Amino acid sequence: MPSAPATRDAPRSAFRRDFALMFVCLVSVGMGQSMLFSILPPASREIGITPFQVSTIFATSASLWVFVSPAWGRRSDRSGRRQVIIIGLLGYALSMSLLALVIDIGRRHLLPTFAVFPMMIAARCIFALLGSGTGPATQAYIADRTTRTERTAGVALVSAAMGLGETIGPGVGAALAVVGLLAPLYLSSALAVLSAATIWLFLPEEKHHAHAHHEPAKRMRVFDRRIRPFLAIATALQSARGTTVVCLAFYLQDELGLGAERTVQIAGLGFVTLAVAGLLSQLVIVQRFRPSARAMMRVGVGLMLAAFLLLVLGTALPVFLLGLALLGVGMGLVRPGASAAASLSVEANEQGSAAGILGGVSVAGNVFGPMIGTSLYGLSHKAPFLVNAAMQAVVLILVLTNRRVRQVRA
Repeated sequence: MPSAPATRDAPRSAFRRDFALMFVCLVSVGMGQSMLFSILPPASREIGITPFQVSTIFATSASLWVFVSPAWGRRSDRSGRRQVIIIGLLGYALSMSLLALVIDIGRRHLLPTFAVFPMMIAARCIFALLGSGTGPATQAYIADRTTRTERTAGVALVSAAMGLGETIGPGVGAALAVVGLLAPLYLSSALAVLSAATIWLFLPEEKHHAHAHHEPAKRMRVFDRRIRPFLAIATALQSARGTTVVCLAFYLQDELGLGAERTVQIAGLGFVTLAVAGLLSQLVIVQRFRPSARAMMRVGVGLMLAAFLLLVLGTALPVFLLGLALLGVGMGLVRPGASAAASLSVEANEQGSAAGILGGVSVAGNVFGPMIGTSLYGLSHKAPFLVNAAMQAVVLILVLTNRRVRQVRA
């Protein structure tokens, strides 16, 4: 089995400080992302861009992300983690500021809509081209600094940081909206620059890191057999999450017979339940009990299956909220579990490559899952959640029977 670099030569206080630095930086990125999702729909209507075109902006960036993220992961294995993290944060800042500028141009009608739309796509794609390196480099940095027994808890902090940012982002965006619709985007850009400066000044690229100790690894194949099952699990997770996020408000409105204003309130409650449950699993359950990556995948996928069955069979709001709570806990376990399992299955000088492939290819689930889900919703309100339940049943069989999943050890 691959060996993990020890952390005993690094003072624990410095170890915690470095984790805290990366945690805060990822919170700012997650916060900016969720604020963008809240701002872009109303801004696009002022510009004259359709909802389908808005989805195209994100889908184009996500499609590009699939190919670029693995390359940044490999780059971090060769040239170091800190450099790639900083480039990613600055790329994210550039993307958000340019997108805000283009939206402002469109709202002022300084350019026609047919010119503004491709400019918005281009601004968002900068995030995929440059910003997609932050995630895999951060995860690889954590892998460099943790022992095998600490790996799952460390990786869970990455997901928790993004989740926390996505949870508080809408509230921060609403507070800043009194200043201006685009003020949250400029704030997120400034925070990313500040984060990059903080990483540059205070996060060490320490000599004992794994990539400095080994010969450069051969280029890892996208479907490397060592990480293949974890790639399938992560992709299924992203697909289920994307479908749920897109369809949930429609589903609650149709199943409960709600009006528009009431739908906003109830859907908001549902999303908060989903987010808080995910944070609880990553910041409390994983950090307190330190389950193995294999246990996290098995329990998490089982909870996700139960959650989708509740959403399909339920007829009342409490049942739907219980399903969303189980779904949040399940996803909060599966995501770091699959990432940690992939990390534990490869060599120390392949950590960036593995994280880049897992974080890049699984994004395809966010691209195709919502597209398939919304198409199925037109046939039946329950169809997207039935498909998600069936998909999780298949994944549960995988995590229970696959040899590589059974061999994961911490």
